[in-house]
This record gives sequence, C-alpha cells and structure tokens, in this order.
Amino acid sequence: MQKDKLNILLATMQLDIGGAETHIVELAKELKRRGHEVIVASNGGVYVRELKEDGIRHYKVPLQNKNPINVIKGVKELKRIIKDEKIDIVHSHARIPSFILGKLHKIMGFPFVTTAHWVFNTGYGLKYITNWGEKTVAVSEDIKKYLMDNYKVPESNIRVTINGIDTEKFSRDTDCDDIKSELKISDNDTVITYISRMDESRSLAAKQLIKGVERLDRDIENLKVVIVGGGDDLENVRTMADRVNKSIGREVIILTGARTDINRLIAPCRLFIGVSRSALEAMACEKPVIIAGNEGYIGLFDEDKLQVGIDTNFCCRGCEQSDTELIVSDVLKFFAMSDEDKERLGKYGRELVKREYSVARMADDTLKVYDWALSKNREILVSGYYGFHNSGDDALLAAIIANIKRYKESPNLVVLSASPSETFKNYGVTAINRFNVFSILSHMKNAEMLISGGGTLIQNRTSTKSLWYYLLIIQCAIKNGLKVMLYANGIGPLSGDKNIEMTSKVLNKVDLITLRDESSYDVLKEIGVTKPKILVTADPALTLGAPDRERGRELLRDAGVPVGKPILGVSVRRWSLNSPDFEDIVARACDYAADKYGYYPVFVPMQPSRDRAISQNIISRMKNGAALINASLSVADMLSVVGCTDMCIGMRLHMLIYAVIAGIPLIGLVYDPKISSFMDYTHQTQKIDVDTLRRKDLIMMIDDCHTNYESLQKEINDRYSELRQMAETNGKLAAELYENGSVTV
Repeated sequence: MQKDKLNILLATMQLDIGGAETHIVELAKELKRRGHEVIVASNGGVYVRELKEDGIRHYKVPLQNKNPINVIKGVKELKRIIKDEKIDIVHSHARIPSFILGKLHKIMGFPFVTTAHWVFNTGYGLKYITNWGEKTVAVSEDIKKYLMDNYKVPESNIRVTINGIDTEKFSRDTDCDDIKSELKISDNDTVITYISRMDESRSLAAKQLIKGVERLDRDIENLKVVIVGGGDDLENVRTMADRVNKSIGREVIILTGARTDINRLIAPCRLFIGVSRSALEAMACEKPVIIAGNEGYIGLFDEDKLQVGIDTNFCCRGCEQSDTELIVSDVLKFFAMSDEDKERLGKYGRELVKREYSVARMADDTLKVYDWALSKNREILVSGYYGFHNSGDDALLAAIIANIKRYKESPNLVVLSASPSETFKNYGVTAINRFNVFSILSHMKNAEMLISGGGTLIQNRTSTKSLWYYLLIIQCAIKNGLKVMLYANGIGPLSGDKNIEMTSKVLNKVDLITLRDESSYDVLKEIGVTKPKILVTADPALTLGAPDRERGRELLRDAGVPVGKPILGVSVRRWSLNSPDFEDIVARACDYAADKYGYYPVFVPMQPSRDRAISQNIISRMKNGAALINASLSVADMLSVVGCTDMCIGMRLHMLIYAVIAGIPLIGLVYDPKISSFMDYTHQTQKIDVDTLRRKDLIMMIDDCHTNYESLQKEINDRYSELRQMAETNGKLAAELYENGSVTV
C-alpha cells in the first residue's frame, strides 16, 4: 500500500436493501476498522444510518438514475467531494456513478477502481457509456469472464473477490426475541425466510414461493413465510400475498418491507430462500439454504452444489430457470430430512462462509486493487511472433504470461500481435498490432520494460526483414528508456556482416539476456555480445502444465483415430531444404511403424497454414491408414493430443517440447539448429537432418525408440524436471528486472 491511511470515496446509486449495497456497507466498515478514512456517496437509503453509526460519513448525491439534471448535479457534487476531502482513491460500485466518475477521472487524474456486482444490459449503446476504471473488482469468475468478453477488460485489470460476511454479526446466537414479537412468530412456528429487493428484476422467486405456499401449508405444520425487502414491485408481491393469506384463512405470509436488521430477521427461520449475499448471510447463521432467484435455480445447497455456487457468485446465472414446482419440491425435501441432516447442512454452510467468505478477505482483495491503482504499474511490452496461428509461439506466449504472473501479481502486459483481438481473447491481455508504429511508440511512453521473446527471433535464416524488425523494436525501447530483456531466446543462425554488426550493437545495449540453449550462448559470444548479463535457462513452454489426456482422447476420436492402438505423432513442415524424397521417406517410415509395431500415425500441424498441405501429401503416399488433426487447436488442446501419443517424430520444435512435457520418446527431424540444440539439452540422441534424411536411418530410430522405450521415458522425465525449474527462472528474472531495474545472477 502506498499510504498507511487512505482517504477513500465509495460511490453507488443508492443504499437500499440489496446484495451490492450490503457489500459496500460491510466493506466501508472494515476499511474504517483498519484505519482508513471512508466516505460514501449515494442517493441515500436505509443503510445510511448504519454507516453513520460506525462513524462513516455519507454524502447524498443524485446518482440513482440517468436523468440529465441529476447527472449534472452528480458531476458537480462528486468533483467537490473529491477536492474538499482530498480523496486518494475513488471506488465506484454501479454503472451511473462509474460513468460520471470515469469522466471526472480523465479531468482530475485520481486513481479510479470499480466493482462489478452483476451483469448489465449491453444493448442500445449502453455498453459504450460503461466505465470499468483503471482496475476492476469482480465478485465472481463468471462476471470476470463477462467483463473480458463484453468490455474487453484485460484479465490483469480484474481481481475476483467475494461477498464478505461478518460472521460475528451473522451467527446462530443472534437474539431475535423482538423480531418474533414484532412479527407474531411463536416458538412452535416453522419459519421460511426469503430476502431480496422487491424490484421487478429481483422479485421472481418471491412470487414463485408465494404461489406454492398453499401447498406447503398443507404439509408443514404452523408454517410462516417471512418475505423481506422493498422495491418497485412490492405492491404486486403484497397483493399476491394477501390473496394467498385470505385463501388459507390466516396470515401465513408476512411482508416486512425494506429492513437493515437482516441478521435478526434470518435468526427465527428453519429454512432460507434467496441468492447471492443474502444466501451467504443465512449460511453464516447456520441456516440451510435454497438458492433461487431471477437468473436461475441451484436448489437446496450442499457440497454437491458448491462449485456452481462459486462460479455464479450464488446468483444462479446460467442455471436452470427457477419455478414454483422446484421450490416446493426442495422445501418439502428439506422438511422430510432427519434433524441430523438438517443440522449438517447448516453447519456446512457456516464453515464455508468462515473459510471462504470473510469480510477480512474481501477487504484484503480490495486493498490490493487499490495498491495496483495507486502504484500506476507501468506496462510490460511483449514482442514476438504472436498472432500467426502457430502453436509453438502461442505456447511461448501462454508460458511467458503465466511465468511472469507467478512472480508479479497482475502484471500490466501489452502484447505486440498480428491479431490483437484474437490474442486478447485467448490470453486476456491487452494486445496491439505489431505493425502499427504509432501504437507501439505510444505504448512505449507508458511502459517500463520490453520483453523480446521467446523463440528464435534473432536470426536471418528465414528472413532478414524479421531480424531487423525485432532489432528495431528493441532499439526503440532502449531509446525510450525501457528496460529490455531477451526472454529465453534462441539465437542464430546469423549471416551477413551488416546483420551481425547490427545485432551485436543492439544486443550489447539490453539489460538482460536469457537463452534456451548453450548453442545460442556460443553464437552471442562469437558475434561479440558481452555487455548484458547472459544466462542459459530453458524454453518457457517447458513450464506448461501436464496434458489433459482425457481431452486429448476426445480430440483424437473426433479426428477418426481408432481406439486402442498405439499412436505415432508426426509433425512436419514445408521447408526449402527438405530432401527431395522427404515426403516419401516419412510415409514409408510411418507404414513401417504401423506394420511392425501396430502404431497408428496421427499428423499434427503446429502451424496449419504451413504444415497441413505437406502432412496431407505424406498421408496420400502411405498404404496404411493415418489421421490428420484438422482443427485449429489451443495450446492446451495441442499438448493434450501430443500427450496421448506413444512416440513422436517432430520437425516442429514445440511438438518435441510437448512430447518431453508428456514423457513421450521422440525423434527430431532437424531443419534448424534449434531442433538439434533442443535434442542435445534434453539428452536425446534420436535426431537426423532433413536435407540428408534416409529411410533406413529413420526406421532404425523408430526401432530404437520402441525397443528402449522405458529407459528413454525415464531419461526424458528426469531431464524434464530439471529443465522446468530452469525455465521458471525466466519469469523470476523478468519480474526482478521490472521491479528493481536490475537483476542478481
């Protein structure tokens, strides 16, 4: 945290009954307890009194609607509050105040964060008047995904928190005698409590419960249903309740209107119905809960419903629709349980809240977001061969992002990509067009560091233009005062005096170079790169997680691969120096593996635009069956497919890397020094140059891999453990360079 004591402004539309409003009140009180000065701005409501009782000042500001007059007043009032109160950070909790504060943020420059409590309608242009601040708190994973999908908020700008519950205030020991007296509840009554705003957008489950009360009353002795909440639909709800009470002949349904003493209203009940924060508050009181609301139905909550509860913030988004029959069925199911089972459900709910949903954790999460916003974390630009639908480079980017996050919480990453929208979609990071000079230079003004890599970027065997592009990006970063790191690069081959001279000149000015193999280190020494700190580590992709073999088997079935046969994975690419008989040699070798050992060849195009045609040509030359993975797969899916193979022949580097991660014996087809280097540092000897490829040599390697399978597998697994640790060093060094401006190696 930048300061021990912050002046914090929390802004929302109003403070009537609702989960978001309770969240704000509890957050304000906890921040106040921790020594911060907290001010709340809203149009007012029932919770204002509770705030004032805790010494938290409230300003009444008309933030409750889009009325232009109120918006103008809101702008003036909020601007005055921020100035007069010397606010350090502004935290908005609803769309209208976020819109207003977003405009003020651009003028006044205060640190600005928001919390997303629910999903908004994005139609009719509303999407474009929504502002999510510099950093955003989301109260569930599905809201985080909603922000990324609909508003393109980078994942690094979002922190998922919880609806924190005060477990001392909400407990089974809460005194409720006055409530029972007020509502005429006796000790013999069986009470069901429902709490929610009674707005039309929130009252559906309350109405469904009311519809089922006559049936429930026939089976549940001395039934009382307490419905708490106020809103624009309250009178309709009251009319329905009055009709049912009249039909039954006594007051079974009790409406309290809007209340703030929620803990005492929950206390008399045997069963609670509701969603979100109210459901968690009831759990804290050891009340079994049926989760039902406008957005769906989860039902009687127990261990089996935990994950869907967490994923939807207990709001049922995406679940089946709630209806009267579901509610009645679960209510009757609960009351048919033994007392022991009822007690178990109650205890489980409270333990869950204490473990996962404390107010302290909610405040911790929020303060971390404040820290991000106050520190103004400058960007880290990431340059590489990204956005070209190449699984190897996609794997590198995924690994780089994950490794940096391991050592730097929510890094502000900006990736230079050929397909920025696709890179954002796949990796949740800000991405800009790698060919847009103005955008790149603009971001360099806001950046602290450039990461160049991974992959073999510094080479001109495939393209001199490519070499100069990456050197130019590095040179621009240096001129703009950025720290520069070559991240687990492969270097070379390099040819041409001018290319070598330029490479040496530029790389001698960077701050840190990590390399994925020893041969790259030798190239740097040979061309005179001696000034930066240089460390040999390992390819970042080696830090990717274990393959999901169940998913891999599913993808192989979709590709028509027969079940039960051992699989020979094959990765080839079009290359000018391939032997003239290359396609025929690989086809004959695959047929040999199929005839002698029963292998079923599966061709895996790592970059479909370049690999699919040659793979199809080889398959057409084979006499036995083979499959081609035609789908464009994510990094995780590609790794899962390779993880289901039993032996690999790989020309693409990252096919071989995936095989090592999965512990699969492999044969390297060397078209570039990086393939030979990888085979060397993984201690694998089965490699052969593509320009001198002979069928008998490839067949001999297949025989050797099959015969020595177990020893090769053990050797690969042992070496992989070492290489993974070395690869993780890259992320640690990148974070250290970013934070400290230098590294100790």
